[in-house]
Amino acid sequence: MKRYTTYLWQETKRFPVYRIQTNDHRVARKLKKRKNTKLVLYGINVPLWVFQITYSCPRLAILGLGNITGQCVQETADKGEFVSYTLPYMDITNEDGVQL
Repeated sequence: MKRYTTYLWQETKRFPVYRIQTNDHRVARKLKKRKNTKLVLYGINVPLWVFQITYSCPRLAILGLGNITGQCVQETADKGEFVSYTLPYMDITNEDGVQL
C-alpha cells in the first residue's frame, strides 16, 4: 500500500527555522492555511511541497509535525531528520461513484 511521507528538519542549528517536506495533499493543504508558514518549493511534475516554518524549540517542532499529520513522528537513523508516514484517504464507493 502506498504511504505518504512528511519530513521535518532544522535549517541551521540554533536558529528556530524549520522545513517541512511532504508529498501528501492533505498535509500541504493544512500548511498552506497557516499564517506562519511559507511555501518555498513545489514540484511541477510530482506532488512535492516544501514549507518553511518557525518553532521556538525542537520539541515543539516535533509535536507540531505530529499534530499536522495526525500520526506518530520518528527520527531517521542516518541524518537526524524527523519523519511521519500517512496513509492515503480511502473512500468506500460503489460502481456509480456514490458514497455508501
